[in-house]
Amino acid sequence: RKFTNFERLIQQDPTGMIFQYIYVGDVGELDQEAGETMLREYPEVVKAVFLHVVSDQIGDTPIIPAPKFINGRPLVFFRTYVGAAVDAVQLGFMGIDGLQSVIEAATTKLANVPETSDKRVDLQKDINRSDILFQGYGRRRREGTNRS
Repeated sequence: RKFTNFERLIQQDPTGMIFQYIYVGDVGELDQEAGETMLREYPEVVKAVFLHVVSDQIGDTPIIPAPKFINGRPLVFFRTYVGAAVDAVQLGFMGIDGLQSVIEAATTKLANVPETSDKRVDLQKDINRSDILFQGYGRRRREGTNRS
C-alpha cells in the first residue's frame, strides 16, 4: 500500500524535475520492502531511504543493519533520529544546523526519561557521533543539547 500511495504521489512530477523524495519509515509494517522497491523503480526521484530500527523489548538492543546502496541510492538504518540526522549530514541531505535542531528536539523529548534507559543510551551514542561532524565543520554543538 505504501508503494502504491507513493506511485500516486509521483504522478504529479514523474521526472523528478520539481520533487525529489527521501523516504523515512521503520523496519516494521513492510516499510523496508516499500523503500527498497522505490529505490529500484524510481531512483531518479528517490534520493534515499531511512529506516528506523525499533524494538518493543525493554533491554533489547536490536542489531542495526549496515547501510547499503540500491541503484546508487542509500538505504540507511538508524536507531535514533539524531543518528538519522548524522547520516543525512554525511550524505549531503541536511546541513549541520539541521542536525543541531534534531539534537535539540530529541533531547527535549527525552528530558524526563531516565539516563540509564535504552532510549537515552542510544541517543547519547548518536550525539557522540554528531560531535565528530561538528568538529569537522569547525563548530561545537550548542550547549544545553546534551543532558547526560
